[in-house]
Amino acid sequence: MASSFSQSSRRTVTAALLSFGSRMGICEIRVQTVPQPSALLDLRFNPHDGHRDICAVVSSTATLALYRLSPGEEEPLTHLNTMDIAAMSHNEIQPTPGEEILFTSFGWHPSRADMMVITTSTGHVYFVQLATLDGDWELNSEPIITHTLEAWCAVISSVPTALIRADETKETKELSFRVYSGGDDSMLRSRTCNWNEGSLAQSLPALESRGHDAGVTAILPLFAQEDNHELVVTGSYDEYIRLFLVPPFGRPKNLAEGMLGGGVWRLNLIDLDTNSCPSYSWRARILASCMHAGSRVVELLRTAAGEYRFKVLGRFEEHKSMNYGSDFQPGWKNRLSVVSTSFYDKLLCLWEFDMA
Repeated sequence: MASSFSQSSRRTVTAALLSFGSRMGICEIRVQTVPQPSALLDLRFNPHDGHRDICAVVSSTATLALYRLSPGEEEPLTHLNTMDIAAMSHNEIQPTPGEEILFTSFGWHPSRADMMVITTSTGHVYFVQLATLDGDWELNSEPIITHTLEAWCAVISSVPTALIRADETKETKELSFRVYSGGDDSMLRSRTCNWNEGSLAQSLPALESRGHDAGVTAILPLFAQEDNHELVVTGSYDEYIRLFLVPPFGRPKNLAEGMLGGGVWRLNLIDLDTNSCPSYSWRARILASCMHAGSRVVELLRTAAGEYRFKVLGRFEEHKSMNYGSDFQPGWKNRLSVVSTSFYDKLLCLWEFDMA
């Protein structure tokens, strides 16, 4: 891997693979520790069938690395490949002397296992295609979206937006999707992109939405309504969780917000019920990582009367430092098993929440 970053920018860290017992309260067993040359700022498994064993991580030295998890092996985590921003962009992107570029987060494509977007400390959102897991990867040197300050988060949402073509009669295999990003400039930005035979096109300029009083740090698309307006949840340093209605064209509209007591750093969808009942027309339950306030289990629903409401169902506040990450075990029934982490106190907590 070619690297153009100074040694002073490197931070010595490790990635640890832990195994937990089937019952709460059992201590974890450290299965494997993988030394890393720099801090890991985001880690996510590929969500697609046939690729769920693939884990990607991005770092403080603008590297992307892929690992394969093989449970049962003596060393379950196998390194596949690592590339930095210069190599992925064919040296079109190079940090200037004295400049650091950090990969702050990334998001997998919801319908393509070989695509993702990556955010940077320089305010850019880049599109990456993984042609093969262990081969060369392509990072488009032209940013999809640019923030005036650090870009903290980005997600790709498949939207049924009508494609704009010069010739509507021409057959083409195009993939249309919308990219959302949040930055330290307090902006939620979005852009619709078209992927056609290996080429990425951005037919419309990026849109921005105001309504946050601090940096936008988390974005969670829920679903598109029948009119193709998409419902998107955001989190911010200002300690609020918000619901936006995003039209196919035009600026998003803020529908509701709720105070969570801490900066909302990450949002994970627990479940979504779009089958209407007497008390609501749809309901989402969300796990929120709220920095100094700990974790929250939040309910968002649209009432039968058409109102949108946030409600905190539960709190976990044992962390003594910043709760930057939380996740839950899938396949739950009535009780949710959650793992949450915090920064300065280096604490990992395993807890349960009654969802009945």
